[in-house]
Amino acid sequence: MYVYKLQNNTPPRHIAGFTLVELIITLLIGSILLAWGVPGYRDFKLRNQISDAANEMVYSLTQARSEAVRYGTNVRVTPAGGDWQDGWTLTSIGVDGNPDVVLAVQPAISSNLELTQVGPLNGDLVFNRIGGLNGASAGRFEIKSPGSTGFDRAVIISLTGSSKVVGI
Repeated sequence: MYVYKLQNNTPPRHIAGFTLVELIITLLIGSILLAWGVPGYRDFKLRNQISDAANEMVYSLTQARSEAVRYGTNVRVTPAGGDWQDGWTLTSIGVDGNPDVVLAVQPAISSNLELTQVGPLNGDLVFNRIGGLNGASAGRFEIKSPGSTGFDRAVIISLTGSSKVVGI
């Protein structure tokens, strides 16, 4: 004998989901966290870009100095197109009629940064065979971000050829 149910006696299932109030509160909390975090992230990114540019400059200057000592010849660091902002080239200056040899090429730094050479030493930097800086004065580069303060850095090159990053 078969028994058929004509009525559905099962209780209605509860539909899972979010209410409109829960969704609005979640979006409100998320927007508050974003408004609080985005300026901090922007500052973090800017500090990181300035630090990277300063470290690239120090790395290139240290490489030029060590290559000058290694090869026993002068090594020139030349701005690309006459502007340090556009990058620079490290070149070993040929001796006794030998051709100059390009050792490294540094691409341009971030477009939202300003890299300027300040002080009495202008133009190309030349490291001699003992690693010192040719000329009678030390060098200085400043890396700044227009419109912001507190993150600027300077790269200082001494007459002995050593370089370091300092805050401005």
